[in-house]
Amino acid sequence: MTINIVETETEKKDISKFKIIMKRILGNIRFTRKNIGWWFLGLLLLILFIGAIRTLVIPGSNYMDVLLNIVDWFLLLFGYSLEYIDYRIPIIIRGLGTAAVLSFNISVISVAIGFILAALIAVILVNKGKVYGLKVLAQAYVDFFRSTPLLVQILMVYFGISGISLAIAEAYNIRTLTAIITDMGFSYEVVLGTLALILNTAAYQSEIIRAGILSIPTGQTEAARALGLTQGQTMSYVILPQTFRMVVPPLTNEIINVLLNSSLLSVIGVFELTKRSRSLQSVYFLWEVFFVAAIYYFIIAFSLSKLTKRLEIKLRIPGLGVAID
Repeated sequence: MTINIVETETEKKDISKFKIIMKRILGNIRFTRKNIGWWFLGLLLLILFIGAIRTLVIPGSNYMDVLLNIVDWFLLLFGYSLEYIDYRIPIIIRGLGTAAVLSFNISVISVAIGFILAALIAVILVNKGKVYGLKVLAQAYVDFFRSTPLLVQILMVYFGISGISLAIAEAYNIRTLTAIITDMGFSYEVVLGTLALILNTAAYQSEIIRAGILSIPTGQTEAARALGLTQGQTMSYVILPQTFRMVVPPLTNEIINVLLNSSLLSVIGVFELTKRSRSLQSVYFLWEVFFVAAIYYFIIAFSLSKLTKRLEIKLRIPGLGVAID
């Protein structure tokens, strides 16, 4: 009888230890209204990651095949499938999925390269020393690209560079830029469209970074100079690290704006999400194609906003107003 009591108490201790361990591991992983967005994002990224791996392993597969298979398995319980309901649904989802990946890639590349260019422009604009006319050129660049429509800029870059490239090729009997880019395996329209987005977003991001630099208290600059740091060292080691942490919220809006503005690249023939949805609608005559395209845009924008929000909280500077402490 005593042995049974000892075994029972031992089992209770083991169970309690197991509960403590599981609570430590899974304590924060709960499905609540606050973290429903993270559950959605995590599941979405997992499906897309598996789909991306599948495209590398199985030639000819699509990013959305995993999602389509999950939906088919669910419908199979009721004796249906997507192709049975409408054969056009898998085709539309796969086509728009490929286009969504292209829109996402263009947006990320544009924002990343534009951020580097914007940081250089912002440093030039806030520099109080002589920069040999660079400040005038930088300000003119920012004013021009912030004061003209993006659609006009896309057309200007596309037809302008195409015309200049053709004129140079004819004058010097060399290959055109179109042929060079095509031989490198890239799409000429995608490259020039991305360039137009880079030039546009760099102008807007430069103003965001400039405002972030000016928001840093001047006392920090004075303290750094008093310690013997040069102006370049003060900007590199004191001002810019804090600025990049403070400008995360406005840069989030700019990332989403670039993603949505990438739809304008359809005017030069880039088969991004909007162009592909128009193409599919002209073939299958379904207005629902645009609804599916809107869902793709929402998923990408929502995911980016959630990730950058997490980054904002992680990088916030207490006392400087990045987030409520």
